[in-house]
Amino acid sequence: MQSIEKMEDEKVVHSVMSVKKIVGRKLSRSNRLLVKEAISRGVEVEKLPKKRFRLTYGNKSYVIRRGRVSNAYNSRLAKRCVDLKEVTSRLLRNKGFPAPENGVFPSEELQRAWNWAEPILPVVLKPHSGSMGRLVFVNIKDYDEFRACFNRIAEKHDEVLIERCVEGKEYRFTYIKKEIAGVTHRRPANITGDGESTVEQLVEEKNNERKRRENPIHKRLHIDDEAIRVMSKDGFNPQSIPEKGEIVYLRNNSNISTGGDAIDVTDDIGQETKDLVAKAASSIPGLRACGIDVIINNDSIYILEINAHPMFSMHHYPWEGKPRNVVGKVIEAMFPALTKE
Repeated sequence: MQSIEKMEDEKVVHSVMSVKKIVGRKLSRSNRLLVKEAISRGVEVEKLPKKRFRLTYGNKSYVIRRGRVSNAYNSRLAKRCVDLKEVTSRLLRNKGFPAPENGVFPSEELQRAWNWAEPILPVVLKPHSGSMGRLVFVNIKDYDEFRACFNRIAEKHDEVLIERCVEGKEYRFTYIKKEIAGVTHRRPANITGDGESTVEQLVEEKNNERKRRENPIHKRLHIDDEAIRVMSKDGFNPQSIPEKGEIVYLRNNSNISTGGDAIDVTDDIGQETKDLVAKAASSIPGLRACGIDVIINNDSIYILEINAHPMFSMHHYPWEGKPRNVVGKVIEAMFPALTKE
């Protein structure tokens, strides 16, 4: 007899292959969820050349490029704007919305970048264009660390974005058609001490919990060079024994793709804050569906960046809290006739 785990794995594989067969290309989990929701609601799917496909319902039709379903709902200008992080930040600040100061520097201009960053330390370094938390370094406070992180980004990218670091908890607000559909607190990769186990043992324990719970978006934790760098700033190493209840972070960036926890807080965030974030997103013409990264520190709010093709799946598979059917709201926004039936 097949084990439950094997049967579930086969269901996942079958589901992925089914969607791939229908649309003619591999999709991310969020985009698979969107396609499944669309099909379940009667939306027609047509394969097109060059790995594109079309979604049609009634008099609405969208050509999906690069497998990014919700991106087709946004205008080309809006997508171009939010892809350029410093442009988005400048635009928001010019319109009176709180966004941290930033600048972009060629990869060969380390010294000029440092001269700009030094007066506003600590700073964040990240690729000028990129996603999923890759090569994002937070809370950089001195030149040696700045140089090492800058050079790591420069090895892969032609430009480096430097941004003033703001303190607080990070949240992902998902915006759809002028409203906030869900809010997730993204907690960086971490373990919690029990007063007896080492960091290394606690990482193994949490990874075992990840396996038991089979939450499909939450990644295994790794004690790699970046984890050691981050831990050491707080005085920890893999053999340290944290006190009971003490949290040890393995990453500074809070991306789920780098081991973070998605915690649903949609009902905990005040309407005034939701309205502010929604108003900021709606200030960019043609932006209709996106993810907005926000830092909240007591009464202070900072909008870090906007993603026109966000990870909707974090709302469907939270590590803590209530799942939210965000993809259903996206499909209804793309095809308004569906909401009238």
